[in-house]
Amino acid sequence: MTAKTITLSNGLTILLDHFNSNTLSIGLWLNVGSVNENNKQLGIAHMLEHMAFKGTKNRNAFDISKEIEDVGGDINAYTSKENTAYYVKLLPSNYELGIEILSDIFLNSTFPKEEIERERGVIISEIGQSNDMPDDKVFDKFYSLAYQNQSIGKPILGTKVSVGGFDKDDLKEFCNQNYNPSNLIIGISGKFDEKKIINQIKKNFKFLKSGDKSTKPKYKWSSGFHSEKKDLQQAHIVFGVEGLSNLDKQRLDLSALSIILGGGMSSKLFQEIREKKGLCYSIFSFQSQFLSSGIFGFYSACNPNDLENLLDTSLNEIKNLSKNITNNDLDRAKAQLSSGFIRAQDFTFSRLERNVKSLFTHSKMFSEDYILKKISELKISNLLDLYDRLFHEPKTVLSIIGPDQKDFSNLNL
Repeated sequence: MTAKTITLSNGLTILLDHFNSNTLSIGLWLNVGSVNENNKQLGIAHMLEHMAFKGTKNRNAFDISKEIEDVGGDINAYTSKENTAYYVKLLPSNYELGIEILSDIFLNSTFPKEEIERERGVIISEIGQSNDMPDDKVFDKFYSLAYQNQSIGKPILGTKVSVGGFDKDDLKEFCNQNYNPSNLIIGISGKFDEKKIINQIKKNFKFLKSGDKSTKPKYKWSSGFHSEKKDLQQAHIVFGVEGLSNLDKQRLDLSALSIILGGGMSSKLFQEIREKKGLCYSIFSFQSQFLSSGIFGFYSACNPNDLENLLDTSLNEIKNLSKNITNNDLDRAKAQLSSGFIRAQDFTFSRLERNVKSLFTHSKMFSEDYILKKISELKISNLLDLYDRLFHEPKTVLSIIGPDQKDFSNLNL
């Protein structure tokens, strides 16, 4: 059965992906994340996600997790720049419990004052832990440079000051503004009875209040350089340029280009910098795509004495990339994209997440055959056109954290 959607009378969208699986994933996805916060709300989307598990009108915090775990299931959530998700993974026979628990934390959270104070401490500890991890902090600094003075450039966790100021009214206000059918998709993937699933959702979400669709700001890319001195054994580096939005028609070309440049041990960066020169243990390219912008870059960590050599060599690989893409490179990228996609289709949660995000972005889902066909049609000429788009007078961003504070502000492609 091909995945499909239905819309209830209250405007709630349900995604149904029925396939032969021994497990079931059920999730609530909101098209709302940290980018929807104003300067006084930094970290509130993430804190609200935490607080949903801290007590409802029907359950305390312990009961929420215990009831799911008693049947061998798993309940979790995450907050990203543009989305928030609450989900359960369990056996198909426990679908009623899964839907009931998700509806309870979504609709009936009470935000007890003592739990707010307790979780505030947990999140502030999480912020401290992230700040102690240079591979996290170097990315936070990169985002703040790339998207200066914008919500997308702020850390998802917020700051100790912002999190320290939230109260129950703040949480309820953000929830009332954003937690409504206009921003929500309920998704089910695995083996289930469609009629029973729909009836259960209707029953548990009948009191879901309508609301306005939340909007996201248009992101603006900036260039910048940041170097922070910290007592570490390694220097951590993130370098990048503006990539593509998740609406761009060449987004699949970018996935292939990223694999060729720094995806895996046979990539250009890994072969040249680790295998030939031994300058680092790990180096990889990455891409992030958002509604109106994106990032394409690489991360590495190295001995501080090798930092300049690593940067020079990496940028040289990027400069020469348009001259060095072979048919073998393209075939490898196609194989990795196809294999990764096919393997993900065996997992209910992976299927569900892909389809939900496609609905949010494109207002439709793409079939497996369509995606595999698009991968097979990738051409070197298209990758070269994309390369010219990305690296024609690019605004570069470089973030470094390490034991030395060197000035690479004049570094150019």
